[in-house]
Amino acid sequence: MVFAARRTEAGFTLIELLTVIAIIGILAALIFPTVGKVRETAQRTVDANNLREIVKAAQIYAADNNDRLPDPTALAAQISGGNGAHLFAGVLAQRGILTDPAFYFAKNDPVFNGVYPTAIIEPGTRNVLSTDFASRDLSFEFVGGLRMSDGPSTPVAFTRGLLATGFWDATKGVYRETGGHIAFLGGNVQFYPNTSETGSQLTLTNGRKGPSLLQAIPVNARVYGTSSATLGTVGGVQGQTPQ
Repeated sequence: MVFAARRTEAGFTLIELLTVIAIIGILAALIFPTVGKVRETAQRTVDANNLREIVKAAQIYAADNNDRLPDPTALAAQISGGNGAHLFAGVLAQRGILTDPAFYFAKNDPVFNGVYPTAIIEPGTRNVLSTDFASRDLSFEFVGGLRMSDGPSTPVAFTRGLLATGFWDATKGVYRETGGHIAFLGGNVQFYPNTSETGSQLTLTNGRKGPSLLQAIPVNARVYGTSSATLGTVGGVQGQTPQ
């Protein structure tokens, strides 16, 4: 009697399986942080573009308002339902220049809930801020009271979280303490890990370099922010004379 040879099925041993799992784990540890960093960088690019468009919108507004950019203090009589930074955005929407509320929120902002307000201005009135928009923390802070004749290195808007020291707040900063964008009257937007180190300081109103954004704006200008802001306030923080 002739017996057929039994085929031996190839398979993984336990050691081989554990080795494969370990390799997958190592690859995942290498790939996932890279993917996360790429996404974060991409979102920062979106945020920078949004800031650039906000500055452009403010300049368009200025062209019809004696070269004055939006000033929340002066706008309180024109738009109700909010104040400060919300009014800066409100007048741009009221004039039909920038009406999309998504421009004012960064997706990776820790205080952003992931849902955009449906409008900035109540559609039926055109002079009242949307309740949903006016109750939100914006991802940016704004400088009110500027004129087009101010220098091109004058800050107009910046990522929320900048401190008076030139560093970014680890809790309230949109990108935590890693930095933020500053948009200037000249139209450029730049990412700053901080404004304190030599080479990354701002141009102050006296022409010198320094870390203080408040000293980089005219003394009659003010920085406005929402409740999570670190430099601006609802009522505005006045610019300072460089020392």
